[in-house]
Amino acid sequence: MNSEPTLEILISTMNRKDISFLKAMFPHHELVDLQILIVNQTQLNEDLVSDVESIRVINSRESGLSKSRNLAIENAIGDILVIADDDIQYLPNFEKTILEAYEKYDQASLISFQYLDENHKLSKIYPRKEGYIKRTKQYLSSVEMTFKASHIQHHKLRFNVDFGLGAKFVCAEEQVLRHVFISRGLKVVFVRTPILIHKGKTSTSDMGRPDLVRAITAYKYLVYKKWAYLWLLKYIFFLYRYDYIPFVDMLKTYRYGYEGILEIIKTNR
Repeated sequence: MNSEPTLEILISTMNRKDISFLKAMFPHHELVDLQILIVNQTQLNEDLVSDVESIRVINSRESGLSKSRNLAIENAIGDILVIADDDIQYLPNFEKTILEAYEKYDQASLISFQYLDENHKLSKIYPRKEGYIKRTKQYLSSVEMTFKASHIQHHKLRFNVDFGLGAKFVCAEEQVLRHVFISRGLKVVFVRTPILIHKGKTSTSDMGRPDLVRAITAYKYLVYKKWAYLWLLKYIFFLYRYDYIPFVDMLKTYRYGYEGILEIIKTNR
């Protein structure tokens, strides 16, 4: 008889002195019942130490969120890997939701879920249907992502370190990685069930911000190549139509996106 797959939560954090922050993340769970790997980006002689056997800690001197997540993936020991931030709160049955999804979609390499805002409402508009997907249009948050460890390790897939907080492009690392999964022919699934609560604004709350426009356009260049210039035009009109930018900023915002394309081309040479 096959044993149930193990779930491992990969948490990226910075400058932590103790693991007490985990209590707010898992208010419905006993920490000893969870398998957790924390990557703590910190200074020398400021290491975080865990006194719980099931909670491992890696103290890193690097900076950058994608580097932190990659370090966690490279050192993970669970069968199913769950990407986590240190400011979220998991729902009571999140592990059951995730494991049942991998049982139902047994070919999946990546499964993403939903999350709730502080009012316990869905944080954004999600697709109406769940199941296997081949398109990358839907915006993806890192805390929605889970992986089958054997697949991500076998194919040596990692977050692009040019994307994410502390990197050249401040966001879209999730979209870039999902695109790589799909382009490699791996199965990606969306499940219409929330697994956590995330309070406060998300990175989509201010979509007209220059650094976000640069990052998102750079990601789209990786997907569409030269067609990204046309996509950018459509995106500028989208931002204007939904009041993310005023009319007078449309040309300036296009330039931000154009800069992102030039930068990603330069980076990939």
